[in-house]
Amino acid sequence: MITIILEIREIILKAYQKIRAVVNPVVKFFFALLVFSSINSSLGFDPKFTKISIVVILSVVSAITPNAVMAFLAMLLILLQVYSVNLFVAVLLLFIFIILYAMLLRFSPKEVIVAVALPVLAKYNLHYAIPILMGSISNPVSILPTVCGVVIYHLLDVVKVAATREISRKIDDVVELYTDIFDSLIANKQMIMMIVVFSIVITVVWFIRRFAFDYSFEISLGAGVMVNILGFLIADLKYDVTVTIGTLILMSVVSGAIAMVCDYMKRVLDYTAVERVQFEDDDYYYYVKAVPKVNISLREMDIKHYNRSAVDGEDYEDEDETEDEDYEPEFSEEDEPEEPEEEDVKEYRAPSYRNSGSVKLLGKPSDLEEDSIELPEDDYEEELLLTDGEEDDK
Repeated sequence: MITIILEIREIILKAYQKIRAVVNPVVKFFFALLVFSSINSSLGFDPKFTKISIVVILSVVSAITPNAVMAFLAMLLILLQVYSVNLFVAVLLLFIFIILYAMLLRFSPKEVIVAVALPVLAKYNLHYAIPILMGSISNPVSILPTVCGVVIYHLLDVVKVAATREISRKIDDVVELYTDIFDSLIANKQMIMMIVVFSIVITVVWFIRRFAFDYSFEISLGAGVMVNILGFLIADLKYDVTVTIGTLILMSVVSGAIAMVCDYMKRVLDYTAVERVQFEDDDYYYYVKAVPKVNISLREMDIKHYNRSAVDGEDYEDEDETEDEDYEPEFSEEDEPEEPEEEDVKEYRAPSYRNSGSVKLLGKPSDLEEDSIELPEDDYEEELLLTDGEEDDK
């Protein structure tokens, strides 16, 4: 079962590497479509910006540009919606967005998307996955974009109410409006507790996964889920923060499962083959623990062709003919081929040259009487001696 899961993971990763140039923009497009639609459904003051054509154009631009552009367009859409009903609230939002955007680009430019994703996921109670996931793949610096996302999420609720207020252009009225907005944010206990709990979750997950004991990654995710549940339960009991306990527990577990799947697609460690190495140099003595990653090769399918016409592209009368090299025809006992009989081989004896004055060089038996070569007299005596010796041996 584990091997099958690892093979499925390997197939998904290889397929993603081949088509990621297409998959990434498509995913970003649908995510941007969800973000801009969520903003329009939450505010929706000006019908011009809620048109589907505007939303699609903004989503296409976000799909082919960096994540920072998506965050900028989301803030711009919020400002335009608020500006259509209240200029002074839009000005205040502009200053707040400039500060938040500058901080994000300065300290965590790669995680700007978190500040945009958290308000959207909060509507589906999936925002609990953000701190668990950021703690498992990032560092405590990711607390900043998470806090910015929480602030934007609650700021939109305050702005939605403040933008509908009718005020004069007097400075006192504008100052009073701004004071009410900041007081509403500061007095929002749910926002403060969410910031505190999410910051603790990110720190705990990051801190535990850096330990050297086995299964530290999995344990860190479980610890993040437990800290998230306990944190909001304490906030509910002690600070009178409204929390639905059933939804909190369920969505925290679901968020932990999502983070575990993401971590599983990133790495799989084999703790049965852990190696510990100790070595030193001139300045330090090192203790190294090496945990190998699980790499599995996909099964290769061995395809055999039993139809030669399908392989060679030629037409054969016998379609059942096979190309298997190991194929051996089977014979019955009656059809078994007979072994050839051994022919009688006649023994050939070389003729004697004892009484001859010449010696013949022999080739084939049929040529013995055809070709003869006369040897000199000196060699004749040696040949006679050799012939007499052979006869004595016999």
